[in-house]
Amino acid sequence: MSDKTRHDAAGKLVTPEEALKLAVPTASASACLTLYNGPSVKWQISVTFNPNTYPFFITGGSIKGTICGSPKGVVTGGTIGPNLLIHGNLDGGGGCASTVTIVGHYQDPSSYAGTYGFDGSSTEFSHTTLYCCGPCS
Repeated sequence: MSDKTRHDAAGKLVTPEEALKLAVPTASASACLTLYNGPSVKWQISVTFNPNTYPFFITGGSIKGTICGSPKGVVTGGTIGPNLLIHGNLDGGGGCASTVTIVGHYQDPSSYAGTYGFDGSSTEFSHTTLYCCGPCS
């Protein structure tokens, strides 16, 4: 078989030119994570991620709830896998932090335990974050 032989996703032979036209854009999936820290902290974190990587690379999302600046929090990146890492920007004005970082390790049932912090820290507060597939409702 020639180095120039290409197949589409179904196994059909295609020319190199056809293969370029068929290039699949990055796949996208969504998940809803809910972060808890006691009775007064509950954040709904909606993330989009590439399901064709592992750990899953977070490509965007939003943060809402009791976080300062809600509902303007934007997820800027991170990963979901055996460990959780979420970076976000907050836009709550002068009385709020500018960024948030959330880290955790996976535990059953589908959740992460770890810490989060603001403006460069990831260890200021403890959390448990529950994970659910699909967008936040």
